[in-house]
Amino acid sequence: MAKTQRLKSFCLQLRFKSTQLFILAGAVLLALLVSVLCIGFTIRFEVQHEVANVADVDYWKDWVAIEQKLWYDRGIEELKRAMRVHSRQRQPRQVLLLMVHGIDAPALASARFVGNDGNTSSDFIWDRFSHAARLKNSCSYSSPCDAAAAFRSLWSGVPLSAVQRLRSNCSSSSSSGESELLSVLRQAQLAGFRTGFVTNQRLTGALGSALYAQVTPSGWECDGLMPVGAIEAGCQDVAQQLISSAAGQSFNVLLGGGRQLFNAKVPSYEWDPVDELLCRARAGRNLLRDWQTQKLKLRPSRRFELLQQAHELSSINGSSLDYLLGVLANGDLSGNAQAPTLQLMLHKALQVLQRPGVGHLLLVEHYVQPQLGVSEQLQLLNATLSEVLGHKDRDQLTLVLLTNGNYLSASRDVSEETQLVSTLEEAFQGPELELQRRLQQMPSESLLFAQGPKSVLFYGVHDETYLAQTLSHALGIDVFGRQL
Repeated sequence: MAKTQRLKSFCLQLRFKSTQLFILAGAVLLALLVSVLCIGFTIRFEVQHEVANVADVDYWKDWVAIEQKLWYDRGIEELKRAMRVHSRQRQPRQVLLLMVHGIDAPALASARFVGNDGNTSSDFIWDRFSHAARLKNSCSYSSPCDAAAAFRSLWSGVPLSAVQRLRSNCSSSSSSGESELLSVLRQAQLAGFRTGFVTNQRLTGALGSALYAQVTPSGWECDGLMPVGAIEAGCQDVAQQLISSAAGQSFNVLLGGGRQLFNAKVPSYEWDPVDELLCRARAGRNLLRDWQTQKLKLRPSRRFELLQQAHELSSINGSSLDYLLGVLANGDLSGNAQAPTLQLMLHKALQVLQRPGVGHLLLVEHYVQPQLGVSEQLQLLNATLSEVLGHKDRDQLTLVLLTNGNYLSASRDVSEETQLVSTLEEAFQGPELELQRRLQQMPSESLLFAQGPKSVLFYGVHDETYLAQTLSHALGIDVFGRQL
């Protein structure tokens, strides 16, 4: 009897626990069913109302063709890069600025298409930069427009009209410094940055002179073209100012051409002839020797190197130098058939400039030679810049400025953004000639691509003075006591 009672009690308890277990299992299944329904309704809502994350919509790609999937995936990667763009407020410690002459928006668009069929599109590294801007060229609206004044406006942040009013025939006449315009590179020097200038033209060209020389007539690149009266009055040509001025002496790196403007006696080779169209130094001048003498007098002593032959550049160790001056051609460096590559010059320049805890500003000038093929030269520039930027530096601001200025010789330093039309008469006549003349003189704008700290400042359309002013702010330079 007792055993029967215990068996009944055990069966009742077991039945009760089975009921609880069934209820629990039912509740779990119901919750799963509700969750699945919610997920399904959510996905349906997102698809119908286009609120899904563009990076997480793989579920519908099975509905499209394989070719479309491929391009859609590439588009997603580009969108991901765009969404990663953000504004960092830290200041860059290094700035690399590449200025390419001979390229504007139409030329860049045309250069993208390579190959015999013209259907192969090419991308450039600056296409992936996070920010882009346009700079208006006031020089386009002036006729004639002096190249030296245009570049001085660009690098000093002073409007072209004001630069032209401040022009003086003799730099020594402004000893008070009231009319002295400080380029952004000179401002960087005063703020303690190491600086460099690399060009495939002359170190004394229109752009170079705007960085260190005070205003002189653009033809006074050397003393050979200066009037005797101006020399006796104490005026200095551009080459002399590069060697003797505070700004010129402070450059840590100078690489380019123009040897015949510094020295009276220069070697002439088949691959590096003397350029008869350029200024030549007067008898007895040897400014390159003067530069060496200045560096020898520095206290404490500094390590420096003077190069006059292109093949010497590859053998130096830039990391061990404080100063490097390379005048590697008699005329324009691009006129030397054995000139070093831009990649080698950049590599050596950065070796000299890079020092722990010290910032630097490197300006690179490159003229595109129309007779050599614009697309090929841009591809070479693209490869060079890709190699330089291969080792990413979070503290470097990189700028690429494309402009259609074209100065092939001193006699053509007329306008930064207005092409010469001296040869149009040979190709066109009558109304067509006037049409072509107007087309060549149409205003254009420079393209600016930016990447790195403070690149967010370079956006939209601005006056040409914006570049120097913004660079000064981005580097934290406050030589004028400004407060933002």
